[in-house]
Amino acid sequence: MTVHRLLPQREQVEQIRPAPDAVSPANAGSGPRAPEPSSEPDIPFAATWISPEARRAARRVLASGWVTTGPETELFEDEFAAHLGARHAVAVSSCTAALELALRALRLPVGAPVLVPAVTFCGAVQAVLHARLRPVLVDVDPRTGQVNAATVARAARVCGCPRAMMVLHYAGAPAPVAELAEAARLPLTHIVEDAAHALGTSVDDQPVGSLSRAACFSFYATKNLPIGEGGMVTTDDSEFARWIRRARLHGMSADAWRRNTTGGNWRYSVEEAGLKANMTDVQAAVGRAQLRHLDDWQIRRHALAAQYDAALASLAGIEPLDVPASGRHARHLYVVRVEEEYGTGRDELIDRLAEHGIGTSVHFEPLHHMPYFRDTAITPPGGLPGADALFPRLLSLPLYPHLTDSEVDRVCTELARLGDRHGTARAARSAVPADALPALAPGHPLPAGLRTLVIGAGEAGQALARDLARTPQFGLAPVGFLDDDPVKLRAAVIGGLPVLGELDDSREAVLTHRAEAVVVAIPGLGSERFRQVAGAAEASGASVRYLPSFIAALRRDVVGSDMRALDVPALIGRAEMHIVSPEVRATIAGKRVLVTGAGGSIGSELCHQVRAFGPSRLFLLDHDESNLHRLQLELYGDALRNDDIVISDIRDRPRIDQVFRELRPDVVFHAAAHKHLPLLERHPCEGVKSNVRGTDNLVRAAIAAGTSRFVLISTDKAADPVSVLGATKRLAELIVRDGQQDSPPGTVFSAVRFGNVLGSRGSLLSVVAQQLGEGAQVTVTHPDATRFFMTVEEAVGLVLEAARMARGGEVFVLDMSVPVRIVDLVRKFARSVHVPDIDIRFTGLRPGEKLNETLFAEQEGHTSTAHPRILAATSAARPEGPAALSQALPALYAAAERNDTPEVRHVLADLLPGFPAAAQEHAHTGMTHPYPDDF
Repeated sequence: MTVHRLLPQREQVEQIRPAPDAVSPANAGSGPRAPEPSSEPDIPFAATWISPEARRAARRVLASGWVTTGPETELFEDEFAAHLGARHAVAVSSCTAALELALRALRLPVGAPVLVPAVTFCGAVQAVLHARLRPVLVDVDPRTGQVNAATVARAARVCGCPRAMMVLHYAGAPAPVAELAEAARLPLTHIVEDAAHALGTSVDDQPVGSLSRAACFSFYATKNLPIGEGGMVTTDDSEFARWIRRARLHGMSADAWRRNTTGGNWRYSVEEAGLKANMTDVQAAVGRAQLRHLDDWQIRRHALAAQYDAALASLAGIEPLDVPASGRHARHLYVVRVEEEYGTGRDELIDRLAEHGIGTSVHFEPLHHMPYFRDTAITPPGGLPGADALFPRLLSLPLYPHLTDSEVDRVCTELARLGDRHGTARAARSAVPADALPALAPGHPLPAGLRTLVIGAGEAGQALARDLARTPQFGLAPVGFLDDDPVKLRAAVIGGLPVLGELDDSREAVLTHRAEAVVVAIPGLGSERFRQVAGAAEASGASVRYLPSFIAALRRDVVGSDMRALDVPALIGRAEMHIVSPEVRATIAGKRVLVTGAGGSIGSELCHQVRAFGPSRLFLLDHDESNLHRLQLELYGDALRNDDIVISDIRDRPRIDQVFRELRPDVVFHAAAHKHLPLLERHPCEGVKSNVRGTDNLVRAAIAAGTSRFVLISTDKAADPVSVLGATKRLAELIVRDGQQDSPPGTVFSAVRFGNVLGSRGSLLSVVAQQLGEGAQVTVTHPDATRFFMTVEEAVGLVLEAARMARGGEVFVLDMSVPVRIVDLVRKFARSVHVPDIDIRFTGLRPGEKLNETLFAEQEGHTSTAHPRILAATSAARPEGPAALSQALPALYAAAERNDTPEVRHVLADLLPGFPAAAQEHAHTGMTHPYPDDF
């Protein structure tokens, strides 16, 4: 690693003089100060902190007289293995030595090909060469800096049959080890993980260190567990561990220190070649002491990374790397891409930051750029375009536990300032060049619907693509196929559309070709394979269509006829919008995420999409245990597999406090609520208990637990509410806004308002479909009633984007254009399912219903956001000032607990002008076939 000094031209470098038992992070760097007027101290790229306990441990070992490998090393091995849940750990002199020893222990023939990432530290490929093996370079995804299944498969084909693979968890981000092994057609016994950055990383719920045959860690001075030098190999294979333990000391059959203990024997033998690569007791003693601080240091690293994420989210051209797999990020490095839209090149930016006292680094120069490795490694034909595209943009920012919040703010401020002259508005954030998109035939119009990948280029896929292309009102514009059939891959173009890769390329294809939707058109595709493809696509920001009518059509070999059910634009009077972006991953990946109301329609869809972005844990909270069990089966294929199910009622404050204390979620999506509008008119006390007090309980618990992001799911009925549903949800919005003021810096509370969601449980269309199926009259409240409608994909996308964009206190609303008459939507839906003539009975508006909904209250304005179709409500003043709500809530809660309906409505009316204090008369005729709001 090369650390960029702050000003190389400075004549003198200040010497660091640490205190006897500590190193101050402010003076821990190695560079000179910038000649700026500011008196602020330099911010080094990296700083090593050796704890007082570690210094005392080193002095103790030095005083013992035994300083090479000995009892301290054995204790360090045991404690390190226990920390990771591995059966064995073998301490060595460096991570490079660990990699070489692990490769040697595989007993591969001389010259056997080993797959190695093209972007990694040079020592990793040196380890392959020293083990007398042949490195095969694997290209990387420029969005993640890591290899993916497609590039691994391509490199594997080049060398014929790789015998092993080195998987790097780059910067500490989890790599999909099993997926990559499958792409290389290698068993996990022949995977060696380069975990130099990955102490603290997990893939899904499994810590790196117990995933494959061997994981190799580094204790270099700037790593997550800094010692100065040293490394460790972890494995669950006892014989593998014994071999490395012998080989690290010349292949000797007995450790030197044991031969010098009482009763020891001087005899030993050497049966195989070995290295001189043992760890000393001094290093081990330091490591043991530092290990006690690791968990706290990791918490701090995550907090700093979150601070970077939040500060850089609105800065055009500075893009954090995506995370390629679900799990926990170790946050060893904070790596960004400096895109063209930033306006300043990477190298110039490094110099400018150095002039202002900020150190940076670059990880790493691609191996094929170095003459020695060009001659000794195998490079796939066509080169390594991903690595070549990524390297000129790579930049690592300062990230270490003793970096202060103000120093991160200063780094981000300088980045923003240096980019100001080029504009910081983040509009179209995709860095994909236009020539990377599939070419259209001359005169062919640009796609009008969502850019859609069709999975499967067989007859079903081709028929689907034809129907979508011929019928733009479906709202899906096909851009290409993915298929595993070698014949179709060689054909390159089928039915006028390009074949963009294999099924394992779904994530890369979504990003490269800016796909917004993915439709699977392979009859009989196994459920596990479907989940893999769908998960990869969703993790890239695309929506995957779960369409029972489409699946049924495939089984009948008829594709186009049932696709009319997808005519979303015709139903809602506007084009469906793709909202969720790949940048959402930074908000979710590696975080502990809690979803309340997880078993509901929106909650469960939210869980599906959140899971695809790689949270370290996903907690499912609901009071309905059956729905939770069903959801876990959907997510994982089995249930009761972990402790992530939480049965709890949000109205139970002690229980909610306990849940937050124990789970300590980083991100909370609050979807739990009573939301059946007519029933809440009859039972307003229950609405208050769940929607108001339940939200209050969650907000208080989130603040106490240090939750960093909290998103409330609200409703458009909260704008100038006249229903109990709208009133209780408006109070929930205000509670969330108050929570923002009461929370510590860095905590973000926000809300989103939904329109009516098409297809959710109990919503309008599901009731209409049931009525049509029964041959009954279709009930509509009023011929002129209008509503704003959203698809489930739009609704969940709004929630995820709100979590990404929120800075605190906002109420986000999707710009849904003009409202739709309910009766028109019902008639169009009936025609789409081949019922052209329907009998509609108008029942009259029900208590609490408006003839026309609005998105914003009369006293609210709205502003644009970083997303062109998402707005934020403004000037939503609290009733009678900030104290009014907190003073009135106890009386409201007390009335609800007494089930005093008149008093509840009276307090609501006092708090929310325009809300009727007296209940409207209930019209029983309107309840024959009621449909709730059910957002």
